[in-house]
Amino acid sequence: MRNLVARNSAWTFAAVSLTLVAIKLLFQFYPGDYPIRSQAQAFSWPLVAAIIVIGLLGLLADHAARLPEPFADRVRDRQGLRLSTVTGALYGLVTIALYIWHPVNSPLSSAGWEHVLLPWSIPFYTFGAIFLEYLLRLGALCILFWLLHVVIFRRRFRRTIFWLLAAIVALYEIWPYLVPDFHAGRWDSIALSALEPLYLSNVFEAWLLYRFGWFMPIVFRLAFYLVWHILFGGLAGPYFGH
Repeated sequence: MRNLVARNSAWTFAAVSLTLVAIKLLFQFYPGDYPIRSQAQAFSWPLVAAIIVIGLLGLLADHAARLPEPFADRVRDRQGLRLSTVTGALYGLVTIALYIWHPVNSPLSSAGWEHVLLPWSIPFYTFGAIFLEYLLRLGALCILFWLLHVVIFRRRFRRTIFWLLAAIVALYEIWPYLVPDFHAGRWDSIALSALEPLYLSNVFEAWLLYRFGWFMPIVFRLAFYLVWHILFGGLAGPYFGH
């Protein structure tokens, strides 16, 4: 009988989940205000527990669907770590360039300087990166992929099902920006949203999961947040903040 979860993947998940808990404990003593009220709500104990449970279910689904296990192939893992780090940082630079070019239309910072400042930004965005990847990649993508590919279609149509789900899950982060276009009937704008870097980055994270395992999308988002939120958000406020 195959193990429920490969050992390296299980230890990695435990370490990442403990990081979430440790940051939650740290933010019990956070002295400042959050730029967005909903950000503070993410640090409640019920939500932290819920996201870890979602991640665990996703981990089991990931293993059952026979997606790549993190840290099972040294050569593959080195390649994945390099690629995830470099592309995440490049996406951060692209996001900065888009913001500088047209701050009002920036898809990630359109209502002011919505960045937690240093040094609290380091644990804050580490938490955020893990939280979102547990929710989107391990949770939504892996669980739905297991349900459709393994349970319903008996391991047929693997790539078709995965990429269809990846495209749908990638809509999560851009959906708030699609709603006004949807209500206004701007279908051309909705169609073009598939070319937005925010959407494409989420699709790319799905590819990282499919090629290297569930941990690499977290690395990608950590590199992205380091460049965009921590460095740019922490140091460029006096020049670009409102």
